[in-house]
Amino acid sequence: MANRRDPQTERKLRPLYDALDNLNNKQAIQRADKILKKEKDFHCAKVLKALAMVRLMKCQDALALLEEVKSHFPLDESTLQAMSVCYKELLQPELIPELYETALKYTPNSEDMLTQLFMGYVRIKEYKKQQQIATRLHKLTSTTAYSYWNAVSLVFMGKDNPDLGKVMCFPLAVKIIEKSKEKSEEVAEEVFRLYLEVLELMGMYEKAVEELGDPKNVIIDDRERLRMKIHYHNLLGNTDKCNILYKQALIAEPDSYDFYRGYFETSFKLLTDSTSLHDPEFQVNLEKADTSVQDMTGLLLKVAEDAGPVRGPELAKAELVVRLKEQNIEMCAFASPSLLVLEYVQKFGHKLCCYDDLRVIIDRLKDAEKQELIQILEEYRVSVKESNGTKAMQRLATLHMLLHHVGKYKALESEQQFIALEEIKNFHNITLEGDLGCAYIDAFVLLYSWQKCDSGNKPDIVDSIKLLMTKLEQFPEASACRLLVTRLYEYLGAIGPAVEVYEGLDTKSIQLDSLAHILYSSLMPLGAYNRADKQARQMEAFYRTNEREVLEYIVKSYLCGKFNKVAELFDLHKSLVYSMSKSVFLLDKLWLSFVLSSANSWDQIESLLEATREEITSVKADNLVDNRDYSVNEVCDSRHQEIATLQSTTSYSHDTLYVSMRHFMLSSLLKLQDATTSKESEALDTLVALFQSDVVEKAGKLPVLEGYPLYLMMSQSMNVWKLFLETLTSTVVEATNLIRHCIHGKQAQFNLENVTSKISELITLSRKELIVDDTINSSKLPFLSSLIQTAYFAVLCLSCGVTGRIQRKKRGIVEGVMSSLKSTLADIKLLCDDCHSIAMKHKLDNLTIDKDDSVDSRITSSLEWSLEEMSGIIGKMSGLVNSLHSRLQPKS
Repeated sequence: MANRRDPQTERKLRPLYDALDNLNNKQAIQRADKILKKEKDFHCAKVLKALAMVRLMKCQDALALLEEVKSHFPLDESTLQAMSVCYKELLQPELIPELYETALKYTPNSEDMLTQLFMGYVRIKEYKKQQQIATRLHKLTSTTAYSYWNAVSLVFMGKDNPDLGKVMCFPLAVKIIEKSKEKSEEVAEEVFRLYLEVLELMGMYEKAVEELGDPKNVIIDDRERLRMKIHYHNLLGNTDKCNILYKQALIAEPDSYDFYRGYFETSFKLLTDSTSLHDPEFQVNLEKADTSVQDMTGLLLKVAEDAGPVRGPELAKAELVVRLKEQNIEMCAFASPSLLVLEYVQKFGHKLCCYDDLRVIIDRLKDAEKQELIQILEEYRVSVKESNGTKAMQRLATLHMLLHHVGKYKALESEQQFIALEEIKNFHNITLEGDLGCAYIDAFVLLYSWQKCDSGNKPDIVDSIKLLMTKLEQFPEASACRLLVTRLYEYLGAIGPAVEVYEGLDTKSIQLDSLAHILYSSLMPLGAYNRADKQARQMEAFYRTNEREVLEYIVKSYLCGKFNKVAELFDLHKSLVYSMSKSVFLLDKLWLSFVLSSANSWDQIESLLEATREEITSVKADNLVDNRDYSVNEVCDSRHQEIATLQSTTSYSHDTLYVSMRHFMLSSLLKLQDATTSKESEALDTLVALFQSDVVEKAGKLPVLEGYPLYLMMSQSMNVWKLFLETLTSTVVEATNLIRHCIHGKQAQFNLENVTSKISELITLSRKELIVDDTINSSKLPFLSSLIQTAYFAVLCLSCGVTGRIQRKKRGIVEGVMSSLKSTLADIKLLCDDCHSIAMKHKLDNLTIDKDDSVDSRITSSLEWSLEEMSGIIGKMSGLVNSLHSRLQPKS
């Protein structure tokens, strides 16, 4: 086989490479076939054809072609590299090392081959083997970089096996780095950081501090060196030394608030004198730890005086006073916490960060102090609202947010609340007319919306949406407003407008993983199945691409010597592979392939089951990582931290169960299909038992989120799916009994009423939740969506028994099953039609073409669209059931 660098070979392959580079994969296959007609054993052309097949999602054909090439033991670089690319895109990097292991048998001293083999082991985290290859490379070339690859491999091996690490891996890594340091005049920063990391892993903190103090190691700047010294002295438990270093850091960086917290923690540990009077002659001593309140007070005053108008020292004063009060130590040198908050607002209230700075302090105040603060801030607000200008408006917005956070508006009577709301709205209009910029209007419009939405009334929510949309028309970049509008539309069941508004965020890269839940969690519950399917497929492509690319970044980190990035990138790769959102997307995509399929015969359903079998079994359902970001759900509420924590933990619990539920549904279909051809069906009993214990029981223990801001709650499906889990269980149980009884002739207790009665109960419940006083409660639309999906699951499960292999004498039982399914689907269709009629009547009777009704019109139109899409799914189900039923009729 000619090497790719051969000019003749290059000329033959150039059109093929061009087609692949231009993403014209079909043309690439055609050009590869032309070459292979003339040269059947042109391995590189075959591999490039396989690469085009991979990109056309013909993965099985590509793998077969790659296996054919691999059986000939290719040695040329171009073929091996092309095969590596194929395996990367197939997300099977574990097959790459085998290629180079075989090639090295014929060229054992090839540096390029050894390097590629090393990187192959890096991709699959084979630390021991990559360390062995790094050793071979260093012996072969004596290159220093390879010795560092050896050390990094040992570090990861030791982290993977801590016991082995302490005994062998870490000491050997230290020895390798120290030996390389002796040979080099200057050590790279990344190598020095690696050295410090290994010393820390070995518990040699004194040695790390000594290395940081060595004047030869000037590769790390002074501030970073100081931070690292603090870190190691903390690990050593040297509180005195840490305190001194924190003081030095505060003099150098007076606006770094994390240093103040560390300083306070160490000072309070060393506290021996609670005298609070400040001595005007006080001098800061950077050689001695601070052990008194006087020392802390003096340092803060000194830093504040020298630093000028920065936030850190001023906020630290309030922090110190609060800490002292928490320990019942009287403080006289500084004012009360309320007055310090007021001073902070006066100095920094015009900055957008002021509210977030003070929120942490305010949450730690006692009730009496909060009442004092309300009074002080209210008095200052009255004087500020007469001022003009951008800074005055933002300071006023900050005051309103602080008053809302501390609970002033919740304590007001409804009439007073209305007056306060109108004032906030008026100031919003003033800022809007004054064209003061997006950021300064955010505070007023969000505060108004948050307060209005606390009522939970639809008119108030619609009013908030109108104001927020007005803001977005002028400032499309207002992301906080866009997120809030999206959540409000979702709460009202209007998925169409929610999608339109959310798309304006233009999320990219890793945001797709951390923010996708904001919209996606409502798509399925609100009946937007086609949109959910589209997003799930897009996200599948995102995860495939990023998992592959992150591994390549790891490889590049080794090649560039950026060893400190390797661990971070491995963590990122793991978080993507085990992402909760990824499992949700993949399982929903597989489920929607049934829901949205045009299959109208059981043969087509069977083909779909076989096509998705491998994917269903490969989706991860355990040890999932929650990468979703809930900090974007801003809310001006004293329970902010509580709400954020509750959201995160409850959402994780719910979606873990959701993944298990979806996996159960798809796995059940596979096992039911297998049971029709095999008498072995005990696996279904085990599957049901595990589902009942791991999902159904846990679902009943999920916390209820009533009483929390509605616009922060996750999708309403959380409360909906719990009601349907038992129906799913009963469906699988009875479908199993039907197969045992009608196909295998076993004495199984089949009782269809266990399923139909539960679905009928769910239909009644859904009607009660959806139709209230002849209007549609659109926020309860998830009930109908869940009902339809449950019914479709029942159709698929019970239809497994109607395969043409049933015993003749059992045909009557199956006829009854089909008749019951038809009746059930007719009842669901009637509910959909009733909802659609009410929505249409509301649209005709109550809405006008007046611009002010545009939000109501969009909500109603979205509801109508969702109902039509769900009706279409019922129509498909009915078609499938009729097709299966006709299969039972005797042929004329």
